[in-house]
Amino acid sequence: MKPALCLLVASLMTSNVHAAPALTPPDAEKHPHTVKAPFGATRSDDYYWLRDDKREDPKMLAYLNAENAYTDQVMAPLKPLEDTLYKEIVARIKQDDASVPARDRGYWYYTRFETGKDYPIQARRKGSMDAPEEILLDVNQITKNHNFFDVDEITINPNNQLVT
Repeated sequence: MKPALCLLVASLMTSNVHAAPALTPPDAEKHPHTVKAPFGATRSDDYYWLRDDKREDPKMLAYLNAENAYTDQVMAPLKPLEDTLYKEIVARIKQDDASVPARDRGYWYYTRFETGKDYPIQARRKGSMDAPEEILLDVNQITKNHNFFDVDEITINPNNQLVT
């Protein structure tokens, strides 16, 4: 059995999470709401008020914060195990990995990661993989002022000059 799995099993068998003072989870209020589908069907959704795509409704945000605080309290006894599992998983990830290069219109395109960085670098080489590297997009540079950033896929225009 793997070390982290052994820790998990032992922790779950010996942890006395239920012996802690009883915590009361937040209770979402019910607000009757009818959802109408474009094809005419309707359904009742008492929790529709929790939908806030802009994440601006103070009442909804307060409820979600209460849910998060409750979860943090309930899961607190397992935090050391969570940290151990995280470290073990990260230790098994190859930090300086790269995709298999793909040839397109005279260039070899690939994605690579650098040790200690969280985001990919999109690059290419003209003619062969021995040619100088051209970095098309270094997502690590873009994310410096953001908590999270995601680049799904890049496309190169037909004349190999623009990235979209």
